[in-house]
Amino acid sequence: MKAPTPRGLALALLLRVEMGGRAQHLLDRALDRLDWPERDKAYVTHLVYGALRRLRLLDFLLEPYLKAPGKLPKEVRWALRLGALEWLLGKPDHARVSPWVEEVKGRHPGFAGLVNAVLRRLRPREAPECVRLSLPDWLCEAWRGFFGDVAFAEGFNEPAPLFVTAYREVDLKPGPIPDSYVWERPKTDFPALGLQPQNPASLFAAALLEPKPGEKVLDLCGGAGLKAFYLAAKGAEVVSYDLNAKRQEAGAKTARRLGLRVAYRTQDLREPLPEKAKKVLLDAPCTGTGTFRAHPELRYRLAKEDPKEMALLQLQLLETAAQATEEGGLLVYAVCSLTEEEGEGVARAFLERHPGFRPEPFFCPLPVLRQGLGVYVAPQGGLDGFYYLRLRKVDSRA
Repeated sequence: MKAPTPRGLALALLLRVEMGGRAQHLLDRALDRLDWPERDKAYVTHLVYGALRRLRLLDFLLEPYLKAPGKLPKEVRWALRLGALEWLLGKPDHARVSPWVEEVKGRHPGFAGLVNAVLRRLRPREAPECVRLSLPDWLCEAWRGFFGDVAFAEGFNEPAPLFVTAYREVDLKPGPIPDSYVWERPKTDFPALGLQPQNPASLFAAALLEPKPGEKVLDLCGGAGLKAFYLAAKGAEVVSYDLNAKRQEAGAKTARRLGLRVAYRTQDLREPLPEKAKKVLLDAPCTGTGTFRAHPELRYRLAKEDPKEMALLQLQLLETAAQATEEGGLLVYAVCSLTEEEGEGVARAFLERHPGFRPEPFFCPLPVLRQGLGVYVAPQGGLDGFYYLRLRKVDSRA
């Protein structure tokens, strides 16, 4: 069997994403198996993420030249999109058109002429803002109404550095917050170096608890425990809860390799916990609208009603977190989403039911998109978009 080219592999991976796969997972698995130069691997990643991040715009640019794009073989349509992406990014015709014609010849030879003609005829075309940003219309309009504009969403379509959290002294370029750094070398065995890939916006959610040595901290919906690692590194006694035992098992192995102590407990967090703590972190499941850069396919899979439905679950989980917070204690609620429903909407509904909690202000060193009842962080400079709410449980004895 003929070995795939970087373009051919990108095409194959995008077909699998269209069938429901996750781009990041598919890329990691495929590239780890190949003994290719880093340059070729990087180009596959560039094509896959670029096509997904700019998908609506690419279809818009191709539209004048295709009578019925939905009826084309899927491989042909993705080849056209990828060729349009290379055109959009300035690749000259002689280095762009023929390779895609050859890729299509090997799959659907009858369409090679179409691909050649369309990719050579591409011209600039002014796109509506939501199309240019490749956002679903419903979300684009919701963001425009809530945040005032959607220009911040351009950050989702730009490449980002690889951020790592360091658990030992390192000589790396500093990130935007303490303990966060930029990794500028080929990927490696990070735990062996005392490092963990982690977006600074995610790390900041844990930092908001201001953990101290010896303090008990509950990490709810902790998954593999990335935030728990940071809390443990600061000396806290961390108990990380999640419903996914497999993710916890993987996290426990990483914690051991990092030399950190985290206790994992598996539980449905819609049910009360058997313990309490002065500090509780709830990084709740969400629609992930703040992670469109790393998971670009997600924007095309969400429905308008998803944020409201997710907010119902988040309120249930926040109720559990509130019950687990001791009087006088600190509760941090965070989501990697930028919707009103999952952020301020959840905050308002919770505080109406819980007058014993008070919002506690904090300084945010990350670029702020909106600040009021909590803080929304903009997806700039490689950051994920996040919402944070810090609450103090009133001590009735005070």
